Amino acid sequence: MIVIELKVARIDYLDIPVTGGRIPNRDNKALVLKEYMLPQVLQLKFNNRDKFHNGKSIQQWIDWEAAQLRGYITSTEVVKKVKDGGFLLKAHLVVIVGSRHILVCDMDRNGKLADPDHIP
Repeated sequence: MIVIELKVARIDYLDIPVTGGRIPNRDNKALVLKEYMLPQVLQLKFNNRDKFHNGKSIQQWIDWEAAQLRGYITSTEVVKKVKDGGFLLKAHLVVIVGSRHILVCDMDRNGKLADPDHIP
């Protein structure tokens, strides 16, 4: 049984500094973001245009969203299907950041979230 929680952080709602006198539009922010490595991606913050995540970092958001996935895989229904149906449980939190990075965090059946794998 595979359970996937898929989230997207739109580039318009990320605080990505654009230097060199360039306008911080989607294209210029994308050029900057594509050069980021995992630690920089995790430290990115949502800007004030995002009324739900304003000021949170991607890492904080991942930690917060993990609770939803944890709720799915520890639910009575899923636990029963895994136990009684002989299923092997695989759970993943997938976060797409600005259409430039994919972060995949595996979660074990006890709800422990692993550090993200990074697909630039």
